[in-house]
Amino acid sequence: MLLSPAIVAQQAMNDSLLTSLQSHIKRDTARVNLLNHISRIYFTRDAVLAARYGEEALLISDSLKYTNGKIWALRNLALVENTKGHLDQQMQLTLNALKLAETTGDPYTLGVLNNDVGNIFTELNSPRDALVYLKTSLNIKLKRNEKTEIGKTLNNIGSAYISLRMHDSAMYFLQKAEKIKLELNDRRGLAYTYENMGIISMLQANYNEALRYHLLSFAYYKEADNLPGVVKASLNLAEVQTMLGDLKGAEKNLSNAQTLNDKLGNVKNEMIYYKIRYELDSARKDYAAAFNHYKEFSNRNIDFFNAEKGRQISRSEEKYESEKKQRENIALKKEQHMHLATIQQQRVLVLSAAALFLALLLITVMVYRLYKKQQELYLELNNKNREVSMQNRIILEQNATLENLNQVKDKIFSVISHDLRSPLAILEGLLFLLKDEKIDANQFRLYTDELWRDVKNTAYMMDNMLQWASNQMKGIGVKADDFDITLLLSREFDLLQTLARQKEVKLSHELNKSAMVYADPDMIRLVLRNLINNAIKFTPAGGEVLITAQFNKETAEITVKDNGTGIPLENQHRIFSNIYYSTTGTQNEKGCGLGLHLSKDFVERNNGQIWFNSMPGSGSSFSFTLPISEDHDINQRSYTMVVQDHPVSGVSVLRR
Repeated sequence: MLLSPAIVAQQAMNDSLLTSLQSHIKRDTARVNLLNHISRIYFTRDAVLAARYGEEALLISDSLKYTNGKIWALRNLALVENTKGHLDQQMQLTLNALKLAETTGDPYTLGVLNNDVGNIFTELNSPRDALVYLKTSLNIKLKRNEKTEIGKTLNNIGSAYISLRMHDSAMYFLQKAEKIKLELNDRRGLAYTYENMGIISMLQANYNEALRYHLLSFAYYKEADNLPGVVKASLNLAEVQTMLGDLKGAEKNLSNAQTLNDKLGNVKNEMIYYKIRYELDSARKDYAAAFNHYKEFSNRNIDFFNAEKGRQISRSEEKYESEKKQRENIALKKEQHMHLATIQQQRVLVLSAAALFLALLLITVMVYRLYKKQQELYLELNNKNREVSMQNRIILEQNATLENLNQVKDKIFSVISHDLRSPLAILEGLLFLLKDEKIDANQFRLYTDELWRDVKNTAYMMDNMLQWASNQMKGIGVKADDFDITLLLSREFDLLQTLARQKEVKLSHELNKSAMVYADPDMIRLVLRNLINNAIKFTPAGGEVLITAQFNKETAEITVKDNGTGIPLENQHRIFSNIYYSTTGTQNEKGCGLGLHLSKDFVERNNGQIWFNSMPGSGSSFSFTLPISEDHDINQRSYTMVVQDHPVSGVSVLRR
């Protein structure tokens, strides 16, 4: 294979640098500079090797207290994280480098790092934050007339305006970047600019123009041996070729992108791959494959969204903590001022008392009056101190309430952003295919059972979440009454049987004809539903879930037993704790981690107890007790009723 002259020259320079590094074994600043130079070259070709050189440069710089070497080592390690799609780690490393650069005041370094931070904000979908750093970088570079660096930042400003959907502004800055890079023959830099121009053409549905730009971008990325760039260009080509109907070309570029990204491990590229794969399958009218690939894209998109949501929540928490400390500092300063005022008043009183003592014989009546006044002031000060203490207690209580509400808000956001989005995204994909007549009604029905189960599980999760949120924010009162728990169970049983039948799990119960208990029926309905639904969730096809009851003079004991997967020993301590614990079921059913916590709270509010026994691989049994109603006759004639569904036929059977 013939290599271009640019690649040959670059390879010769790389070999020369590696030879210099091997011959220079002394751990000094010269070795640090060599390591940083080589790490910067290799990050687009071999991220593992680039990271190794960057880490060595950072280690030596720390030992030598060599600030400049540490700055560039941190920057190189940040670029390595970018190739993997780890934007959070890249941002942290780059900000650390920028803080150090601000201590040195070197304008070149500050221009580069402000540009990097702006780039990361654009990738994090925060283009307005990005423009602040990018325009700072551009001003620094314009003052120094660094044309190569100016071209890079103009390109990145164009990227930010693309994210803002301001295509005219984006193209203005990209054309200025293109002009500079053409003058300098900066083919490596032109790859990024033509990629952005291709994206704008795609967004404007100008697919032939987009194809031209992406072909140029691909050629320049490949010439520079830029592996992350080649992956992005291959994905862009596959998408535009799909739109133009060149399905063979799209397949070739998509497969190439997947092979190369397996080496990179970039999670964002993987998400984009499944999006384009879904579009390609739809163009081929392979709607079953399109639906599966849409699910893969949706799941990865949700995970990417959650990461961003986590960052937003983290920033909100930091802001809340900062405001909280600020309020505490203000309160502390007020208290200090009050104490200083009190001390000043006491000093005045002492001086007054000394002066009055000297004139005691002459102004006895006046001293008496002043003494009374001092007593009144002392009482007033005590009252003020008590008021301050009371206000401090109120502030602490309000802070605790705010923190609790903040936790409730974060939990609700987490459930809504992840657990509720997933089934809605799948439903959206199916309805899209059905609406555009890309899937017929018979094919749609193949997915209805799975979709119904996901939606029903989501409804249960929503019920749990709303009950929990209400309980946390304003409390739920217990409305105890006498009721028949067998009758309550039978009302929930048909729906739960349907869930069990879909998983081919046998669901049955053995209860006496009448079992009167004294508790809140709505709370106990939720407890039963959660325990049975959990048992079905963690029981594979062919398994069994059984509900039994035992009675004595004071309590009824209800048990839900399954022969499913069981609970790992290391996680059993978390089941009823305040740590919200949730795992996926045997068919990837999801939960929000609130059901068992809420069940424990409701059982104990109704003067009962709840516990479980579980062995990994052998199943679990959850039991709880409730007070027996005064109307319950423990000696009444009883019989065993077993209602079950055959796991295949679904026929109900009654045994006595």
